[in-house]
Amino acid sequence: MCSLYNEDCLQTLSRFEDNSIDCVITDPPYSGLNAKGKVGASRFDQSEHHIEFDDMSERAFLLFIKPIFRELYRVMKLGSHLYCFTDWKQLRNMADCLELASFKIVNIVCWDKGHFGMGAGYRSQSEYLLVFSKGIPNTFNLKNVGNVIKTARAKDTIHPHQKPTDLLKILVENSTLEGDLIYDPFAGSCSTLKTAKAMNRNCIGSELSKEYCQSFANYENGLLL
Repeated sequence: MCSLYNEDCLQTLSRFEDNSIDCVITDPPYSGLNAKGKVGASRFDQSEHHIEFDDMSERAFLLFIKPIFRELYRVMKLGSHLYCFTDWKQLRNMADCLELASFKIVNIVCWDKGHFGMGAGYRSQSEYLLVFSKGIPNTFNLKNVGNVIKTARAKDTIHPHQKPTDLLKILVENSTLEGDLIYDPFAGSCSTLKTAKAMNRNCIGSELSKEYCQSFANYENGLLL
């Protein structure tokens, strides 16, 4: 099963039964930077890069994400892992939001992209990945993964915040088994769904953009709902 819903994730989550999801891997709209590190790929942009809800203040983001994290807690299985991407500006706020939803912090992973981006001063070369769990975390499957993971940025991107398959493969393999169900409430380019499907996991995503949903519908055996 590999399905995508063209709707707000709270609508999708309302259909899930309690304790039914094995893992969540997601990249919420926390940043207003595009793939080249330039401001613009946000809800304020007037081009094709416009992304709803992107680049919110910390206060607005807290109000936006709180009910989503609470619903994720309800639908996830006890012991399951939640991966949430963030940058340094929203890292503290994102972690607080997850703890307020009753998730337990497990670790913070630094994704080293291998080369710094555009700008000046201490130019950004990394993003962060919050690792949380519902209750005491299940044992991770891999024994050779540190909390700094170096992979190149995604290539041939269709989304300004698209994550690379090489990175997502590590998360999927480390926290799930074949046949498990992975959910992504902010599917975007659907990289998580495509990676999960390629690794014989079931996957469901939610995405507001009709453009990205149509791109997924054109993907082999992708089911758009």
